Amino acid sequence: MDTIKKRYNAIDFLRGFTIINMIIYHGLFDLENFYGFNFDHNFYYYQQYICISFILISGYSTHFSNNFKKKFLILCGLSLLITLGSYVFSKEDAIYFGIIHFFAGATLVHMLIKKYIKKINPKLGLIVNTILFVCLKRIYYGSIFFGKLIPPKALYDLNLFILGLPSENFSSGDYFPLIPWIFLFYMGYFLFDFIKFTKKEASHNIINIMGRHSLLIYFLHQILLIGIFSLIFGF
Repeated sequence: MDTIKKRYNAIDFLRGFTIINMIIYHGLFDLENFYGFNFDHNFYYYQQYICISFILISGYSTHFSNNFKKKFLILCGLSLLITLGSYVFSKEDAIYFGIIHFFAGATLVHMLIKKYIKKINPKLGLIVNTILFVCLKRIYYGSIFFGKLIPPKALYDLNLFILGLPSENFSSGDYFPLIPWIFLFYMGYFLFDFIKFTKKEASHNIINIMGRHSLLIYFLHQILLIGIFSLIFGF
């Protein structure tokens, strides 16, 4: 007798919907930055919505993960390939600590502290991480607490870019340091106790399928976009 595969369809759908928006965003980005289009529009908030969604979903989905070590190694391998590939394609826009690098770092952090995180009251955890994320949101721009405090320049001179303290010379085409984004990740983690989904028979609509393969799509989509645009417009 065949076993019916069950999934959290709502999570797959949200992840799939977000990956579609990411493909659209990167398509617009590529057209504007590499193929001479001018959309005369700031896509910053669109980009932030996509990344915030991914990180919240990832934190929430941590409750469904078992083999964190395998996940960490896969993410490290993909991060290395992304850095090398982006450097070869455009040295000026090379990605040294993008969102996949962040997910690798967040997975490592969670592996180290998960037994302590489980002991924290979910309401307290959600409140504290929300406050920390909001207050430290612009740390890698040189300020915290809504611009009220300026961290010592000496910290940035150390170029601790993984922690959100990049030097003046640091540049990354995509940049998601552990601080502040780890706090958003744990906001998603603690939301698990307030928003519950049930497992159902796996949905086969295209959005859910994309959600189930979001990491593979993320890794391949830019290669495919650049290939398609190069065929249409010339490199």
